[in-house]
Amino acid sequence: MIFDFIKSIKNLIEFIKLDKNKKDYVIFSDSISYRYHYLDLVLNLKKKGIENIVIIVSDKKDEIFFNKLIKCYYIKNYLLLSLLFNTLECKFMIMTLIDLGYHFQKSKNCKYYVYFFHGLASTHQIYTKTAFKNYDIIFSNGSYQFNELMYAEEKFKFPKKKIINTGYFYLDYLSRTANLESSKSRNILFAPSWNFNKKNLFDDYAIDLIKELLSKKFSVTFRPHPEHYKRSGKTIKKIKDLFGNNFNFSFDHNVSNLHSLETAKILITDNSAIVFEFLLIFKRPLIYINYEDKIHNVERDRIPLKTIEETFKETFGNILHVNNIDKLSSLCEELVDKNISPTDVHFFTDKYISNIGKSAEYAANYLIKKS
Repeated sequence: MIFDFIKSIKNLIEFIKLDKNKKDYVIFSDSISYRYHYLDLVLNLKKKGIENIVIIVSDKKDEIFFNKLIKCYYIKNYLLLSLLFNTLECKFMIMTLIDLGYHFQKSKNCKYYVYFFHGLASTHQIYTKTAFKNYDIIFSNGSYQFNELMYAEEKFKFPKKKIINTGYFYLDYLSRTANLESSKSRNILFAPSWNFNKKNLFDDYAIDLIKELLSKKFSVTFRPHPEHYKRSGKTIKKIKDLFGNNFNFSFDHNVSNLHSLETAKILITDNSAIVFEFLLIFKRPLIYINYEDKIHNVERDRIPLKTIEETFKETFGNILHVNNIDKLSSLCEELVDKNISPTDVHFFTDKYISNIGKSAEYAANYLIKKS
């Protein structure tokens, strides 16, 4: 801890002293989970000759990863990060942290604060009302988010901002790197969402669900949400104690979800946005366990727009109520060797997601032109 703090101070001083012309583009990563969400943007900026990029990371593994690519500063301490934000001088601060102005304040010496999404979910249900209020530029995944953000801006009198339909960086990364032929027979990926201050499928039913699948000779890969490790340690430990020695059970702790997505025949979740990446890339079936809606926006009822999650679930989902978990294995038997029609997938992506395959390039071009 002391070593981390000293290193963070040293890196903060070095960052502040760095000539401002060498840090026009600053990327802030508050979690290692987002590494591959912005990697393509970095690569595209560098490809176009932009060298004055720096990354602020909060995980040592990210520091090691990115130092091979561009200048990277590991700063872990919250007070030090607050000081960094308050004194920031740059053209663009690019990040995927919601509620700017709550966690960290904006600096008057940063010209543009830019938000990019780390998931395909709609903006008006699982996010707070003010999640994107204080950004100057938002890179939206497609027209549905553009419409939602514009509606909220007008409805709640939020400051005007530029909303650019760039597309979804991570979807393009997955489509480029995924092995579509590596699924394992009868392997099920269980990836529950995290729902703060509400009931969670993870806490209440994860053990029953895993037990049911293993008893019917399915393999289970369990990928908890990162927040579960912080807030549900007892449940995590109990699951490890119960199933850790079972050859057909595995925990996925990896930064990237790619391997779990590649090897799964079916994905089971309640509300996780991982459904988009799994089905749109791998075209394999989904099972939704209906439990507790994930609503973090207290003004949700005042926004009469259907979420992309609802549309996706209606189009592609196989829905099972939580009281019928005993029927889960039979549903998995029906679906385990089925695939989703590529035509249906292409229709969805063409309609809702912008710049497929070129999202990071589009965003990089916009930033360069804006600078």
